Amino acid sequence: MTTADGIATGSGPGGGRPPRRDVLRYGAAGAAGAGAAGLAGPAAAFAAPRGGGSGRRGGRRVAVLGAGVGGLTVAHELAERGFEVTVVERRAVAGGKARSLYVPHSGTGGRRDLPGEHGHRGVFGFYHNLPDTLRRIPLPGGGSVFGRLTPVTWIEFARTGNRPDIPLPVRPGSLSLSGAPLLVATLGGLLAEGLRLPPWEAAHFARLAVTLFTSCDERRFGQWEHLAWWDYIQADRMSEDYQKLLGGGAQLLQALRPPTASTRTCGQGLEAIFYDLLGRGSDGPADRIFAGPTSEEWIGPWVAHLRALGVRFAFGRTVTRLECRAGRVVSATARDHRGAPDRIDADWFVAAVPADRAVRLWNAALRAADPRLAAMDGLRHTWCNGVQYFLRRPAPVIAGHIVHVDSPWKLVSISQSKLWRAPFERTWGDGQVRESLSVDISDWETPGILYGRPARHCTREEVAREVWAQMRAHLGRAGRSVLDDSLLHSWYLDEAITEGPDGLREDDPYLLNSTSSWELRPDAVTAVGNLFLAADYVRTYANVDFTSMETANEAGRRAAAGVLTAAGASEAPEVRTFRGYEAPEFAVLKREDRERWRRGLPHVLDTGRR
Repeated sequence: MTTADGIATGSGPGGGRPPRRDVLRYGAAGAAGAGAAGLAGPAAAFAAPRGGGSGRRGGRRVAVLGAGVGGLTVAHELAERGFEVTVVERRAVAGGKARSLYVPHSGTGGRRDLPGEHGHRGVFGFYHNLPDTLRRIPLPGGGSVFGRLTPVTWIEFARTGNRPDIPLPVRPGSLSLSGAPLLVATLGGLLAEGLRLPPWEAAHFARLAVTLFTSCDERRFGQWEHLAWWDYIQADRMSEDYQKLLGGGAQLLQALRPPTASTRTCGQGLEAIFYDLLGRGSDGPADRIFAGPTSEEWIGPWVAHLRALGVRFAFGRTVTRLECRAGRVVSATARDHRGAPDRIDADWFVAAVPADRAVRLWNAALRAADPRLAAMDGLRHTWCNGVQYFLRRPAPVIAGHIVHVDSPWKLVSISQSKLWRAPFERTWGDGQVRESLSVDISDWETPGILYGRPARHCTREEVAREVWAQMRAHLGRAGRSVLDDSLLHSWYLDEAITEGPDGLREDDPYLLNSTSSWELRPDAVTAVGNLFLAADYVRTYANVDFTSMETANEAGRRAAAGVLTAAGASEAPEVRTFRGYEAPEFAVLKREDRERWRRGLPHVLDTGRR
């Protein structure tokens, strides 16, 4: 496990260079023990405690607005330290994008409703903040939620036509990092052999990857943040396979758009995955998912534990307004499903809603108090949603992630139930479903192969049929697909995708880490004295910063640390964050690159760029 080494606030290229030292430290875990997971249930009546001025030093009342991973994380950290926390959530359940989706009224004979996932719920080995939280969520009878993770050992790059599929084991290996030239040659060989790219293209990409790995922070934020990934890897000059495997891969794996995605963000993710596969600084296997539906394995026990710590939940409340006076939030207003208003009083407010909803709360007074909130208007979003296929028989595919390389909608699938502990047909549904096949759709703008329209211009049923057709084209040979139509029992598209007279709408968009977007993202601690932020758009420094459960968790930790400081809670244990792995072999190269950056020179390996 990596050592704790977090971040202090600071400035740098684009208004936010990652600082060197951390002021956040870890506190002891809170009270153990939780009963059965109370995930949904009726919305709790919200009656805020009275007394004390908003934001008074020493005040202990905290209103967390949003029950996604970021909101639950800040609630966890503060409840462990004796704060009175109420979480306000617009849905009837907790978990945000991480929650499971259930097909209503699909369970019979004592079985639970059919479960689906918004995405694949990958908990990667280079995650450190999230696994620490999982270890601190106790289970009845002993153990923790962390023990409910199961490794994914294979990933397959599936192709259409007669092009061969590329199955790759996801296991830590060994590779020398003794020098940049040797690493370029070794990595190029692995790409040529593993992804079957032309050797010169593999070597070209390997040189670009090592350039990123050995770049100093100043160059990463001052140069690579402002260059699109597609342009950095010079995809226009390369083969179609290079573009799909190494250009489109950014969108396939991170819901990014290669033509506009930040090279810094893509390179950061590539570096983390690379070290993970080497077994360097990993918190466990390179790829893991939960051994059952996420809400049952993780979110439910988490909510139960938070309730045991005294956290109150007000479900079914949509926050519509933050009242700001003299540079501080004095109250918030939420409305229930009938439109009835609730006033929320607290000493400290933590906004843990997605960026597209947060900007609607930033009124003129808040924007004047902190101009960085107004900058969030420039953040971009995309659609990235899941569809579940429930099968009558297990599909003959690998028990791992399948990247459908040639799919116009950038599909990644996984037969999750192959990795779940409970027997599917006896646990969920009507007894006829034996497998759940989860698929992420990352591109909603490109025409499909069945209807010739982008996903967002299809009906929900057409989306399901189109995705099935694109998967069938990838899985099977000699005109035969392993996804025979007779397998299909039913499907369920993410409920965030709604259908209206004007077409499909998206209620849960993803943040795009586009070029220069770092400049638009705020820190967890705002200039508004008692307002803090805990969501995946917040600047994070400890590991990676693309949209993920890990970044939301880190943002929640930083928001909690901000509350502790503002409240003057010096007696409370400080909050810990974890840094990602940094190869010591590259320390000298990064120092040399820092000197070149200061002199206005390009990276020593960046020989072909103008």
